[in-house]
Amino acid sequence: MRGAEVAERFKKRFIFFGRNSGIHGLHYLFDANRSLLVRMFWLLTLIASVCCLCLLLEHDKGDEVNFTIDTLYLNWTTTFPGVTLCEQHSTKIALRKFTALYPDLLNPLNYDHRRYLTDLLFARGECSNAQCAPCGQTVACDVPWRTIIERVHKTCQEMVADCSYNGVEFPCCEYFRLVDSEHGPCFSFNTLQHKGDNSLFVVNMTTGPAVLMFRLLSNAEISIHSPEELSTNNLDGKLKQIVHTYSENQVGFLFSVVEMENDDQLRMKDVNERQCRYLHEVPEVPFHTYPVYSYGACRLAYSTKEFYQQCGCIHPVRDLTYEKFYCNYSGMNCWNTYDAHKIKVGEDINAGDDCLPSCVESELKILHYTK
Repeated sequence: MRGAEVAERFKKRFIFFGRNSGIHGLHYLFDANRSLLVRMFWLLTLIASVCCLCLLLEHDKGDEVNFTIDTLYLNWTTTFPGVTLCEQHSTKIALRKFTALYPDLLNPLNYDHRRYLTDLLFARGECSNAQCAPCGQTVACDVPWRTIIERVHKTCQEMVADCSYNGVEFPCCEYFRLVDSEHGPCFSFNTLQHKGDNSLFVVNMTTGPAVLMFRLLSNAEISIHSPEELSTNNLDGKLKQIVHTYSENQVGFLFSVVEMENDDQLRMKDVNERQCRYLHEVPEVPFHTYPVYSYGACRLAYSTKEFYQQCGCIHPVRDLTYEKFYCNYSGMNCWNTYDAHKIKVGEDINAGDDCLPSCVESELKILHYTK
C-alpha cells in the first residue's frame, strides 16, 4: 500500500512539473485537453531538440571564443594607460622656424611654395602642379629631409616639463618616449611601442587611483590608449583632445580603465579561431616594424605598405626603421597627392581587414574632461 502511495505522489509531482515547466512545449504533453495529434507533435519536437543539443555538444569545432570583462577582484594590479603627446601643427610657427634654419632652401621660393614645404615636413598639405614638380626643378633632389624634419619638429624638451606620477616627480623625457605616427614623431608615456626599456606604471590598492601630471609647453594633441596602442588616425576620437596652451591654463582628464584578463587556454587556440592577437604575435607583413602587436600598429603598417606600393618610398617623417626607404622631394609629393586623393574619395573601408584586435586591449572611458 505504501509503494502505491509513493508512486501516486511521484505521478502527481511529475504531472505538476510537466504542466508548469519553463521548457518550451513541454506543458502541451501534459494538457489533457489537447488532442493526441498535438501532443505527439510536441513530443517529437522535444525529442528532436534534445538530439540536436547532444550533437552540438559533441561536435565542438572550437571556432567561437567569448570574452568577458571580470571586475570582481579589486586587488588586481591594473596597468596605467598610455598617454601620447603629438605636436599640434601650425604652419605659421613651423614656417618661421624652418626659414630661420634653412634660409638658402626657402628664400628663392614664393610664399605659397614655402608654406607647402613646411606642411610637407608634417606629411600634410596639398600642392599645385608647380609645387609638385619633380625634384631637380624647383627643389634639389639631395635635400636632407629627415634632418630638417628632426630640427623643425618640436623635441620632447620643447613639449613637456614638470612631470609627476602620484606626486612623485620624474624626468619627463626619460618616460615620454618617441613613437611613430602618420604625421611624425610623438611622445608616449607608459608605452610598449618604444624600442627600448618598456617598464610600465601600474595602479593597485596601495597606490590608489593614479594621477599623472605634467606641464605642456606647446599646443598638442593628447590621447589616452592601451600601452600597446599607438596614437594614429584609427584611434577612437573620443580618446583624443587638442590642448592650446595660449587659451587653456589647466586641463584635466578623468577616465576609467578596465583591463582584459584572458584564461591561459585561449593562447592554445588558433589566431583565426580566437580572432585576436597577443602582443608577441606580430604578423609577418612588410613594414610592420613595431615591437608589439596592436590594432593601430597593424593598420599603420598596412597603410605604409599601400603608400609604398603607390610611390615606391616612405615619407621621411615616419620612424627611423624605414630610413633606407625614405623619399626625396618627388616621393614626398607623391605621398601628399595620394593622401589627398584618398581623403577626397574616402578611404577604402576594407583596408587592413587582416588586422585583428589585441587580446589584452584595455577598455577606456573618458568620464570627465575639464579645461
